Amino acid sequence: MARKKKTDDKCNYSKNDSFENLEAVQQMALNKKGKDDEISPDISVFLKAEELKGKLCGLYSEKDKPVNHINIMGSVKIDGKELDVNVGESINSEINDD
Repeated sequence: MARKKKTDDKCNYSKNDSFENLEAVQQMALNKKGKDDEISPDISVFLKAEELKGKLCGLYSEKDKPVNHINIMGSVKIDGKELDVNVGESINSEINDD
C-alpha cells in the first residue's frame, strides 16, 4: 500500500503562535485548581513556559559568548635596528588552543 505524502499544511507554525500558546499555558498554570477548588498555581510549569518564551525571543542565545581578543605587538625599531621582542606566548599556540 502506498504511503500518503505529508503536506505542509501543519507546518505554518510561527514564533507568534508558539509565544501565544506558551502564554496560555502560563495562565493555565497560574489558575490551576487544587483540592476543594482552591487556586493552587503550578509555578514550575509557569517558569518552564517563561524560559521557553525567553529562548524563543533569543534571550538565552549563545551568540553573546565573550570573544577572546589577542593583542599583537608590532616590530620595534630603535636607532634603525629592529628588536626581536619575545614576550608572552606565541600567537600560533593561542590560536591552536581554541
